[in-house]
Amino acid sequence: MPSTAPDPAAELVEVAVGLIRDAAGRVLVTRRRAGGHLAGLWEFPGGKVAAHESAAAALARELHEELGIRVDAATHCLSIPHDYPERRVMLRVFRVTKWAGHPEGREGQPLEWRPPSALDATDFPAANAPMLALLTLPSTCLITPSPRSAGAMGEVIERVEQALAAGCAGMVQVRAPHLERDDYLELLAGVLGRAEPRAIPVLANAPPQWLTAFPRVGLHLPEHRWRELERRPPGFGRVALAVHDRAGLDRAAALGADFAILSPVRATATHPAAVPLGWQRFAQLVRGAALPVYALGGMDCASLSRAQAAGAQGIAAIRGLLAG
Repeated sequence: MPSTAPDPAAELVEVAVGLIRDAAGRVLVTRRRAGGHLAGLWEFPGGKVAAHESAAAALARELHEELGIRVDAATHCLSIPHDYPERRVMLRVFRVTKWAGHPEGREGQPLEWRPPSALDATDFPAANAPMLALLTLPSTCLITPSPRSAGAMGEVIERVEQALAAGCAGMVQVRAPHLERDDYLELLAGVLGRAEPRAIPVLANAPPQWLTAFPRVGLHLPEHRWRELERRPPGFGRVALAVHDRAGLDRAAALGADFAILSPVRATATHPAAVPLGWQRFAQLVRGAALPVYALGGMDCASLSRAQAAGAQGIAAIRGLLAG
């Protein structure tokens, strides 16, 4: 989000940006040259979109001019508006999934390959924050089955443990709307006990005031909770919003959420009356989103590549990610 209002007459600059990873998973970053806007900061390579040029064409042109590489495949995954005091920018962000050549700083700019976990937000322009989140988020989010009573919690924890052991989930959301506070916290503690030794992040889908004893947990906000908010809840790890349309995605970005879960993409047994978005509409919404988006609704492991081809960070599911 912008921190300072720009001059109303400030130029709007559209920029195509490429997230390029090598076989080891490292991401390519370049350093802005002295004397220019945001000089000395690191950034992801790309450049201005020319008049009457598509963002995809600008990306291919700029990466060839700046780095000497050829873009063979890229997926549009973010559109980030940001206001600096002296200018307004719109960053069209692409995952470069296939490229050829050996990157070099053709314009004298230093470049480095870095693990995403080693990227420090203070080294990058403020507008890059959603890209840094995208690079460190997993591709799958398991949503726990909802136990109808406290007596069913043990079975849910066991099924989650099986899914984690099978490598089916990179993140877990603990959802249990039928449980009272103490039972929910017992379930959350049980899931955390299985996830934390594997370094799997956990998000709690519960009233924030319930979670004071869990300072490391993330927070998932369904619509009836985030509509009451004016800012991101403080004191949590990652914060996610459940959304269903463009307005929800815009609200998630305005609240400073780390990502959104957009649904339903396909028909789902959990919400049979909901009208599915379909992949085409889903892709349109993702391309215009200012934060990473997961696909929810009828998803399973076989859906992951389709979701990512539509620009998604990955998929979220209950049954589709449970082992066995």
